[in-house]
Amino acid sequence: MVLSSAATVSVTADGATPPTFARDVAPIFQKHCQACHRPGEAAPMSLLSYEDARPYAKSIAKNVEARVMPPWHADTAVGEWANDRRMSEKEIQTVVNWGREGAPMGNPADLPKPLEFTDGWNIGVPDKIVYIADKEFTIGADVEDKYQIFVVNPQFKEDQWIEAVEVRPGNRAVVHHLLVMAIDPKDGIKMATESGGGWLGSMAPGRQADHYGNGLA
Repeated sequence: MVLSSAATVSVTADGATPPTFARDVAPIFQKHCQACHRPGEAAPMSLLSYEDARPYAKSIAKNVEARVMPPWHADTAVGEWANDRRMSEKEIQTVVNWGREGAPMGNPADLPKPLEFTDGWNIGVPDKIVYIADKEFTIGADVEDKYQIFVVNPQFKEDQWIEAVEVRPGNRAVVHHLLVMAIDPKDGIKMATESGGGWLGSMAPGRQADHYGNGLA
C-alpha cells in the first residue's frame, strides 16, 4: 500500500501565490496606514491586526486601487517629498490582490513586530503650550462640517525661534484638521486667513508634528 499526501496552495489568476496579511500586507499597513487607522485617531477603523482589517478587505482593496487611500493630494508629477505617504505600485498591487483573493491571514509567525506609538507629545515636552480656548469647544451631532477660527495670544515677550510644532486636538475622531498661523494684529484675521499668514504648523490625518530640522525655523 502506498500512502501519499499533498498540500493545497491557492494561486491568483496569473498563477502566483496570493499575498497574505502576515507576510505581505501588515508591513504595508504599518508603513502607510496605522498612524491614522488605530484607536483614538481620525480613521474610522483600526488596521493594527488581522481581525481588525479582515472585515474591510474588499473596501481597502478598492480604495487603495483608486488611490483614495492613503490620502495624498500633492501633485504626483512634482519632485520628491520627505513625508510622502503614497504606496508604491508594487504595494498597491499587493493590497489589491490580498483583498480580491480572500484576504488570507497566512502564517502568524510572519507578522512584523507591532509598532510602538507615542502616547503624548511626539516632539518631547514643549517649551511652550498654547491652548486654543479656555474651555472645550462642542460640535453638535447634526453638524457634518464646521470651520472655526480661534484667535489666541501666546503671550511671547520677544521673538521666538520655533524648531518644532505639534498640534494636539482633544478629540482626533472629530477634528479633521487644524491650521496654525501667526498674524500681525494690524493686518487682521481676514488677511491672514486669505493669504495663509505666517505658517506655524498643522494637524491632519496621518500628520503627527512639524519638525523643521537643524538650523530651520
